[in-house]
Amino acid sequence: MKIRIYEAYSLKDRRQVVRSVTQKIEKKHNLSVATIDDGSLWNLVEIGFAGVSSNKAILESMYKQVGHILDEDYRFEVVDFIVDIQKEILR
Repeated sequence: MKIRIYEAYSLKDRRQVVRSVTQKIEKKHNLSVATIDDGSLWNLVEIGFAGVSSNKAILESMYKQVGHILDEDYRFEVVDFIVDIQKEILR
């Protein structure tokens, strides 16, 4: 996901918003969350999520809920949100 933070004028502003967003998602949905950009832009952030489930529908529902949570936050705008669900079967 890529978000544009409206009031980020420093690295500290960026960190506050990113920390808040990642903690909220980790707690509510038990997903692993990390920033995946180089941090060169204060107002643009790429965040990656990872989850594991035996049911694809559960993952899809979880990512939709994350999208709704993010849309409700006034501090930033979701610029891009890509979902890629992989299915691996180990034998």
